[in-house]
Amino acid sequence: MGDELNQIIMKRDKIIYWVPTGLLSSWMLMQGFMFTFNSDQIAELFVSLGMPVSIVFPLGVAKILAVVAILTRLSPMLKKLAYAGLAIEFLVAIGAHLMTGDGGWPMPILALLFVIISFQYSKKI
Repeated sequence: MGDELNQIIMKRDKIIYWVPTGLLSSWMLMQGFMFTFNSDQIAELFVSLGMPVSIVFPLGVAKILAVVAILTRLSPMLKKLAYAGLAIEFLVAIGAHLMTGDGGWPMPILALLFVIISFQYSKKI
């Protein structure tokens, strides 16, 4: 009975890990490619948020590398840095959207929740 319960808990934890991790990863890959290859459109958004345009391309590359670090799990330190970098990026995005009052703050909050859930459950599986 104990082994069955442990298997159910592990299965639950894997689902709780992979759903937000998959959503976050696909979202960050899409953003990363948009930031990298459509940087002119993203630059307009950054200007409206009062952010420097010079960070658009590096931020796009960083998002792609963060997904690679999280999904490959080759280095625990890089994985933690990727989670931390994404969390900081979303906190800054929340602040920028709140400061400008453009109403774009819910999406970075959702992304931050995905980061927190993914990070917490990555330690369980």
